[in-house]
Amino acid sequence: MTLDRGRQAASTMFALSAMLLLSGFNCLNGAHAATKVDDSKGPVFLKEPTNRIDFSNSTGAVVECSATGNPPPEMIWIRSDGTAVGEVPGLRQILSNGNLVFPPFRAEDYRQDVHAQVYACMAKNQFGSVISRDVNVRAVVNQYYEAQVYDVFVIKGNTALFKCQIPSFVADHVEIIEWVTTDGQTYGLDDSFGRRQSFPQNQNFHRV
Repeated sequence: MTLDRGRQAASTMFALSAMLLLSGFNCLNGAHAATKVDDSKGPVFLKEPTNRIDFSNSTGAVVECSATGNPPPEMIWIRSDGTAVGEVPGLRQILSNGNLVFPPFRAEDYRQDVHAQVYACMAKNQFGSVISRDVNVRAVVNQYYEAQVYDVFVIKGNTALFKCQIPSFVADHVEIIEWVTTDGQTYGLDDSFGRRQSFPQNQNFHRV
């Protein structure tokens, strides 16, 4: 009888120990679950593109844009009206890392809707989205051009206004630095000589 009681007591102690161990495991497991942090978050830019990109058709350009988030955000390029930008074979590419690429192109392949456009970079996931500043992209076709100055006829004693005519396809990218007379004399934008004066607006007047 004493032996049976001893076995019963041992069995009871084993059962109690097992219950305590299981209870401790559940307690620890619950504490671990309670301390788990939700690290999901909306997109944040790591590299935002500059607001202006000028490039030559002989060089091309890469507009960089990258963002982080959890889950990793999708990178999309859009126009100023909010519509998504797609790839144009040989003229515009969108890389998997989010960069917008304009490969070198021939002069005859210039397209205003591609090479003279306002873009923006957007990163989005299920927790939100961010949009970059506007990016003004301008491609310049590398080709020969000439500046022209045309004759002006005025009555003696009045002012003649000469304008330096630059072709429109390069006008935004050319700076007039001086005027040169037919006899080789040069005048900077801030120079004055006698009755001749140069102006920063790429114009020149001469009183006759």
